[in-house]
Amino acid sequence: MNKHNIAGPTKVRWAEACTIVLWMASVTPSFAAAVCNPDEAAPGVSATEIKLGATMPLTGSAAATGLGAAAGAKAYYTMINKAGGVKGRQINFKVLDDQYSPAVAQQQMRTLVQRDEIFAVAGGEGTPNFLAVVPFLQREKVPAIAPYSPASQLGTMKTPYVFMTSVDYITEFQIMARYVIDTYKPKKISLVGVQGNVGDDAKKGIEQAIGSGGTTLQYIPEVPGTPDFTPIATQLRENNADWTFLILTDTDTGQLLQAMHRIGYSPRTAAWAGMDDKNYIKPFGDVSQGMIVAQETAAINSPDPLVKQFVEQFTKETGRAPGTFEELGWAQAEITVKALQEAKALTRSCLMAALESMSDFQTGIVPPIAFGPDRRQGVNAIGLVEIKGEDTPQVTPFTEVQSQ
Repeated sequence: MNKHNIAGPTKVRWAEACTIVLWMASVTPSFAAAVCNPDEAAPGVSATEIKLGATMPLTGSAAATGLGAAAGAKAYYTMINKAGGVKGRQINFKVLDDQYSPAVAQQQMRTLVQRDEIFAVAGGEGTPNFLAVVPFLQREKVPAIAPYSPASQLGTMKTPYVFMTSVDYITEFQIMARYVIDTYKPKKISLVGVQGNVGDDAKKGIEQAIGSGGTTLQYIPEVPGTPDFTPIATQLRENNADWTFLILTDTDTGQLLQAMHRIGYSPRTAAWAGMDDKNYIKPFGDVSQGMIVAQETAAINSPDPLVKQFVEQFTKETGRAPGTFEELGWAQAEITVKALQEAKALTRSCLMAALESMSDFQTGIVPPIAFGPDRRQGVNAIGLVEIKGEDTPQVTPFTEVQSQ
C-alpha cells in the first residue's frame, strides 16, 4: 500500500436517521460527468457575494467538534475575504446549529437552501445529522463539499452531489482493530458506538479485522447525550474485554471513561479521530492515556510547511492556537475556495465540474485530494496516533487503503 508522508436526540430521531440511510441505500441514480453551464441560474451568487452554508452541532454533547470546525472555516473565509474574496466576491458563510440531531439538521438545511438560498454546502461536521439531509440535497441538486460525515453510504456515485474527504468508519475501525489485534493479541474487544449507522459501521470494520480469528466482539449501541454511563460501564466490566473501542461524541467518550474508572475497570482503549484533539484531551486526558486514535489530519506541530502556515494564519486571524477540528474546518474551507476559484463560472454545474477536475490538491492538513467524474471519495488514507500526556505521537503513518 502507498503511504502519504503528511504529518441529546430522542430515539425517534435516531430511528428517522436509520430510515433515511435505508432510503439512500436503495437508490442508485445514474449520473453523467458534470457539464459546466455558465448561463444557468445560480442561487446564492450576486455581484458582491457568494453564500455558503453548513449545519453542525454548536450545542449539546457534540458541540466541541462542531464549534471547532466552524471556527476553522470562518477563520479561513475571513482571510480570503480580506484578500479580495473569490472572483471579486466576498464569501458569506452561515453555520446553523443542528444539535447533532437528524431532525433538527433537516430543518436547518431547508432553511439554508430554501430561505437563505446558499450556493453550496461547505463543510459541516457530524454523521447522523448530515446523513439526514443528503436526500434533500440530492433532490435540490446542491453540491456538498467535504462534509465530515464518514459514513459508508457516502463517497460513491449513489450520492453524486456529496464530495467526501474523510475515510468511512468501516475502513477507519478495520485499520485500528487490525493494528490492535496484530500488536496486542486481545482475546476480547468491546465496542461502544453511536446507535445507528455510526456504530454499525465501526462494528463492521472491527469484524472485518477479526475475520476468522479467535477474538470475540461485544457491541453496545449508545444514544448521544446519555445522562448516566454507569450501566454501560458495568456491562463493559462484566465482559472484561482487553480493549474497548469507542465512537461517541467527545463529551460522551470522556464521561464513559470516567464512569469506567469509577467502577474500577480500565482496559486499553481505541477511538475515532475526534479524540486526537486538545479540546478532548484537556478535560479527559487523565482517563485516556494510551488510547489509540485514528488520525485524519496532520499533527498541529507537523514540520510540513503548509501545516505551519495554517497554524500561523489561524492564530493571526483568531488570536489563539488551533485544535484538530479547527484544522478540519480550515481544510474544508480551503477545498471549497479552491473549487470556486477553478470553476469557469459561478454556477452549480460549473462548481461540480471544477470539483470533478480536482487532482492531487495539497492542503498539508489532509492527504492529497482527487475527485473525478465517477469518484466522490477524495481522500483514502488514515494514520494512527496514541495519547501520551497532552501529546498524540504517531503510531503508524498515513496509509492509503482500499475503499470498503
